[in-house]
Amino acid sequence: MALMCWFYIAVLYGYEYVQQTRVEEPLRQILLWSFSVSSLILLYVVWWHHRHPATYEAIVTTDRMTVKYPDSEMWSFDVAVSDIKRFESRRSLSHAGRGIAQHGVVLNDGRFFHVCLNYGVSLGKLHKAVQSVRPEVSFSKKINQRVEGPLAKDYDD
Repeated sequence: MALMCWFYIAVLYGYEYVQQTRVEEPLRQILLWSFSVSSLILLYVVWWHHRHPATYEAIVTTDRMTVKYPDSEMWSFDVAVSDIKRFESRRSLSHAGRGIAQHGVVLNDGRFFHVCLNYGVSLGKLHKAVQSVRPEVSFSKKINQRVEGPLAKDYDD
């Protein structure tokens, strides 16, 4: 994205060259400054991530399923494979529209653990790994929806 900022600056200069005219000065300064500063911020983010690498782990053994998301207690969990009821995708629906879909694991006691897919994790592969230990664990293609408002409905069990 940092390189694309410089591409946009080049497009601005290319436009001015082809049209043989300058873009109005306030707009030109805003574009040049905003893309330049954005590029520097993005390059700093790249540098920081390079200096502070993180490791995402999703491990399935015959006894446990462990997900360790870097620097996040909310998306990290460790559950017994025997406690897993199913894998599912879920979403809430309200007067504001559809919510963001969450993908994860539902335990026998009803708790849901969100599996963040930021690091290229395949929920299907996790499901197959768990299913190799417990074949009865399902993964529905249908999105489990909770509805808020006059037609209220909780997530399906």
